Amino acid sequence: MKTISKTRAARTTTRVAATAERRSRLRLRDLCDEVLASYRAARGADPISATDRAAAERLLAGIGAIR
Repeated sequence: MKTISKTRAARTTTRVAATAERRSRLRLRDLCDEVLASYRAARGADPISATDRAAAERLLAGIGAIR
């Protein structure tokens, strides 16, 4: 019986660690995006890339006018 509980504990620990890692990676990615945007703004460059702007324009073109 102890083998089963150790296995469950190991799986739970692994799951919790993986979830925590994903959360911290997401926060790190958000922080990097923010730092890059601030850097581009400080250099006087447009913080939105041409690719992102084109994608947004395509998306907005497909959305009807809001009344």
